[in-house]
Amino acid sequence: MSSADPRGTRMSRDVCAGLFLLAIAAFGYAGSIDLPSIWAGVGPGLLPKLVAGLIAMLGLLIISLGLPPSAERLQRGAWRGPLFVLGGAIAFAATIRTLGLAAAGPLAWIIAALADRDSRWLETLLFAAIMTALCIGLFKFALKLPIPLCPPVLGY
Repeated sequence: MSSADPRGTRMSRDVCAGLFLLAIAAFGYAGSIDLPSIWAGVGPGLLPKLVAGLIAMLGLLIISLGLPPSAERLQRGAWRGPLFVLGGAIAFAATIRTLGLAAAGPLAWIIAALADRDSRWLETLLFAAIMTALCIGLFKFALKLPIPLCPPVLGY
């Protein structure tokens, strides 16, 4: 395949997605490595390690689907979507404690919406507000989780 191939890069979309899932699984497993082993019974290490293992298996399955030569190739410059979605998740993680769910939720949603060039701002803002209100209702009030709502205004 030459560099001018209209199909894009040599790597298929599925292989790239599977490798991304394997990286997430490795990161999750590494974060739970100090927790008691899953062989020690039900404990704090069970769920993170189990989820990391399931994500890794899914990644391997997706990689296997992308190996045939007929698999759809990754287009050059097709990084906008994954970068903005990942950026939204990182922005949420970085701001949830300091700004609270009321600000971190919409911020993450708006950043992730930039992944699609066809996003409409009014719909994005409306949906971000609705999803944030639902998350506040579920996590803060229904499940009573200790998630800060808006520390700059309401305190932690």
